[in-house]
Amino acid sequence: MQTIRRIVLNLCYASCVGILLVALLFVGVICLNPFGGFAGSAQFTNKSGPAAKRSMNEWPVSIDASKVRSVSWKHDYSIDSYSTWYKIELDSDSAQVWADSIHAKRERDSRESLHPDDRGLEGVRRIVAGPPPLHWTTGNAPHWWTPPSIDFRATEAMKWYSGYDSGVGQAAYTSFDKDNKTLWAYEYACQHDVLWEPNQIPDGEVFSRLRDAEEGSR
Repeated sequence: MQTIRRIVLNLCYASCVGILLVALLFVGVICLNPFGGFAGSAQFTNKSGPAAKRSMNEWPVSIDASKVRSVSWKHDYSIDSYSTWYKIELDSDSAQVWADSIHAKRERDSRESLHPDDRGLEGVRRIVAGPPPLHWTTGNAPHWWTPPSIDFRATEAMKWYSGYDSGVGQAAYTSFDKDNKTLWAYEYACQHDVLWEPNQIPDGEVFSRLRDAEEGSR
């Protein structure tokens, strides 16, 4: 009985030591790289439509994957920012549907990102000359990101923190290259990136102003 008791005690002791060592290792990793667990990257190049659809969450439900010839995609993210690049070979009608989906999601996500203590949201829909601005990217642009110098549809938003000192820059840009039947798209959000100063929204179709938030809070 004493031998069995000794074995059980040794096993318990070893288990406790093992748990302690794992906990110390975890704390050490967090201290050395506190945000490493909240950053990452995913990408693929020249996948067929069906294969790309299985690898993405952003596939518009109304687009037939079999009609998409090729997709290249890269998504980089950190704890408070992200960048996503797309190069999609498909027909013009499907490209329009996909672009509409990207811009609608950007506008919706911008509105839903507001918190009660934020100052408000400014947003605009407009056309910009391509290639579109990448702003403060998370990660590096992929090697295949070579959009032509054509006009890009833009949805841009600036979420302001309460003190106007900073906020979150957010945008989506899309354009369909008719000659090559290719949709180019880039979307991003980055904390502390300032797209414009408060109440100085670029010319375009404004979908949100700071006073909208002020009136809504009354």
